[in-house]
Amino acid sequence: LVREANHRIANHLSMIVGMVQMQASALAKGPEVLSRGAVQSMLQDMAGKILGVSHLHRKLADAPHTEEIDLSGYLVESCAAMMSSLSLRDRAGIAYHLGEKCFVAPEKAQILALLVNEIVLNAIKHAHPTGLPTQLNLRVDCDSHGDINVEVNDDGVGLPEGFDEKKDGGVGFKLIRGLTKQIGASLKVSSSELGLLFCITLPA
Repeated sequence: LVREANHRIANHLSMIVGMVQMQASALAKGPEVLSRGAVQSMLQDMAGKILGVSHLHRKLADAPHTEEIDLSGYLVESCAAMMSSLSLRDRAGIAYHLGEKCFVAPEKAQILALLVNEIVLNAIKHAHPTGLPTQLNLRVDCDSHGDINVEVNDDGVGLPEGFDEKKDGGVGFKLIRGLTKQIGASLKVSSSELGLLFCITLPA
């Protein structure tokens, strides 16, 4: 168990390093001077990612022999931990629509949690440019074939006209696409005047 824990910790730390390097690469191409708010936002984003990893380790420590994790409960706990730790409760609300018996391996649960956290953080930052609180819906279900579907939508202004979700966007969108590919899932993004919808499907 100790060897397995050390292996997982090493993998997760490598993942965090990769995300920090992605952010550093984006900074190298950006402006020479950043505002205090921009720096605070970047640090907050990274804190959210680290919280996602630490939350998984706590979950595994409570049940070290568990080979699979209930994804619905885990995503709710992960989102709640992030919202509380980063003091985001006054900036967004999340409604949950959860299916039963959606079990996944811990490593895939962690990636899905990072994906959902990233989508939520992006929505809080961009859904309402005027600063209004963002309302989000998180839906998790498992279909008859065993495929797991995770949907996150907000009530914001949607994507800019001409935005290509397959190649455009900043670090957040690149991370979402990369993490989705890493676990062999598919990603569909729909944008309208009613908000932005992310659909992630993890095949059985």
